Amino acid sequence: MGAAAIKRAYNLTSSIMRAAVDDDVIALSPCRRIDLPQIAVKPPQWFTPDQAQSILEELPAPGKTMCLLGVYTGLRWGELSGLHRHRIDQRRSRLFVVEVNTKGSIKEYPKSSRSRREVPLPAHVLEALERHIYRLDRDAVVFTTVTKGRAGRLLDDGNWRRQTWWPAVEGAQHFDEDGEHQVLPHYPPHSMRHTCASWLVQNGVSLYEVQHLLGHESFQTTQRYAHLQPDAHKAVLGAWERMETPLTIAA
Repeated sequence: MGAAAIKRAYNLTSSIMRAAVDDDVIALSPCRRIDLPQIAVKPPQWFTPDQAQSILEELPAPGKTMCLLGVYTGLRWGELSGLHRHRIDQRRSRLFVVEVNTKGSIKEYPKSSRSRREVPLPAHVLEALERHIYRLDRDAVVFTTVTKGRAGRLLDDGNWRRQTWWPAVEGAQHFDEDGEHQVLPHYPPHSMRHTCASWLVQNGVSLYEVQHLLGHESFQTTQRYAHLQPDAHKAVLGAWERMETPLTIAA
């Protein structure tokens, strides 16, 4: 088993044991001073603007709007597919993250208290969203399956990936500066969220603001993007430049 699976199993067992202690079933929990494996923190997977644009052009109409919203708000896939029409404040260019689509059902609250939040909408994203929602009832879910031009069931994560996301990623036509065709990284839909955070940090938005935008419970989660800050290594490079006699190699 991987480190993450071991930690989830331990947390579940530990909670059961704590409950057993509370109910006087056992005197002491055995889940103490356990050395758990460290979970390696993976660097965020994000697309460049050109890559994201090429994916956008391959998506069907509802998918385009959903992807655009994902990239510019950082909503989790379940938050995107659980968004309701009345949670969009067109006058203030905001949306409110309240409901979430989890395994084909709507939960009233997201995963944590920080996840329930207000998110600003750029003008061009709001415009695209307005074109998508203008016929929807107030309490309708914004993104659903489409059958004969009409809204249908809640989106299923696996089906949406297989039928919508992966065909767009694999079919995207992206070229480098030399005109050579480039195969896009095979990143999952969650990369829309990483892309949002990465672009913001690279454009000088503080990690604190990104944490609140994305609804991260822990600041450590947001720190994965710290290396993308424009001044991430400014102090280190400045120290080397101030050295009076730097080491050199003869030409």
